[in-house]
Amino acid sequence: MAAQGVDVLSVAEVDHKVRYDSKNRQLLKWLHLQKEPLLQMEENAAEYLGKEDDWLRRFIQQPDIAGNSAGLSLALSGLVKEGLLENRLPVAVTGAINEHGEVSYVGLIKEKIRIAERSGFLYLIIPSENAEEAAAIQKESSRKIKIIDVSHVDEAVEAIGRLNDGG
Repeated sequence: MAAQGVDVLSVAEVDHKVRYDSKNRQLLKWLHLQKEPLLQMEENAAEYLGKEDDWLRRFIQQPDIAGNSAGLSLALSGLVKEGLLENRLPVAVTGAINEHGEVSYVGLIKEKIRIAERSGFLYLIIPSENAEEAAAIQKESSRKIKIIDVSHVDEAVEAIGRLNDGG
C-alpha cells in the first residue's frame, strides 16, 4: 500500500471471536439494548460536567465521529470552558469516561500514539487500562512522546497542571 501512496497505520488479523463480537454489538444496538458508543459518550460527558451544552452537541453531530474515546477530552474541554482548568500546552488525549469521570480502555491505542506523535504532540494522556499496551508499543518503536496514564478525569486535570507548571 505504501507504493500506492497510502499510509497504513496497522494491519490487524480478524478471527471469528472478533467478527462475532462485532456482530453481537450491532445486534444489541438494533434491538435498542445497547446505546451507540457516541451517544453514550455524550451522555456520560454531560452527566460528569453536570449539564448538556451546545458545544458538546455540535461535536457529537460532526460527520466522521464514532466511538467513545473522545469522552476524556470532552470532559477536560468542558472544564476549560467553565474556567475550572487552565492549559497552555498542546496535549493529546484519548479515553472513554463514565458519568462519574472514571476513565476506561479505548481501542486502537497504537494508532492513536502514532497519530499524536506525527501531529507534533509531546504528551498523550491515555486510560490506565491501556498503559501496559502503550509501554510495549513505545519500547518496540522508540517513540518519543511522553505518555501519561490516568484512571479518572481528576488525575488528568492534575497531570495537565503539573505539565503546565513545568513538571
